[in-house]
Amino acid sequence: MRLTAFADRHKNTIHTIQLRSLLAEFTGTFLLTFFALAASAVVGFQDAFLNQILACFSIGGITFLTTFFLYSVSGSHFNPAVSVGFFIANRIGFSKLVVYICTHIISGLLATLLVFFLFSDNRNDSILLFSTPVVPHHPESLMLSSVCQSVMMFIVLLLFLGLTYLQKGRLYMATFMAIAIGIANFVNLSITSYPLNPAMTAGELLLFRKHEMLDAVIVWLSPFAGACMAGIIYFITFIRPVH
Repeated sequence: MRLTAFADRHKNTIHTIQLRSLLAEFTGTFLLTFFALAASAVVGFQDAFLNQILACFSIGGITFLTTFFLYSVSGSHFNPAVSVGFFIANRIGFSKLVVYICTHIISGLLATLLVFFLFSDNRNDSILLFSTPVVPHHPESLMLSSVCQSVMMFIVLLLFLGLTYLQKGRLYMATFMAIAIGIANFVNLSITSYPLNPAMTAGELLLFRKHEMLDAVIVWLSPFAGACMAGIIYFITFIRPVH
């Protein structure tokens, strides 16, 4: 009886997490990572500032398109930190959280590898967006980078949670999120040289290893801290049931 009950619960969980939601999250994360990295790699301005602007326009534009077309399918997370924030805010369940995070990381890694092999002349070189990391190896700059990523993610996710709470239309949602994410990534890139998405940075940190392990872990985990804070604030202020 216990095995039967466990099987029934497992089946219900699988049915709850629809395949089309996972495909939408995979597609959105893949497109965001691919075009953000490819835009910088293809043009390759010698001025890092222009590379950052181009990358942010790419991220903002793809965010608008993916949110507009896929929000009604999966919720348009496309970022493991966003999924963590939604879980803490009691907006998604634990099963969906785990599957979404795995989907985001795998999609980001595949997109990074594709850009690397398509646009890198030398397989030992990194993608141009990450060619000159701003974060030096000393505590003050690492702390500044961590705080920047946490604050930017906190603002973006709190805005996203608020817009979904107000149940705005997909055009309204896509426009505001594209602008917010584009600006937040520009600020974050200016300080850390990394996009505000752990799915997009996972490939770079694993493949190119330009930081010490502790620094890389802190850089990667910083957006999750901001997402957790946004989820807690939302949960305290606007408690909503798990969908």
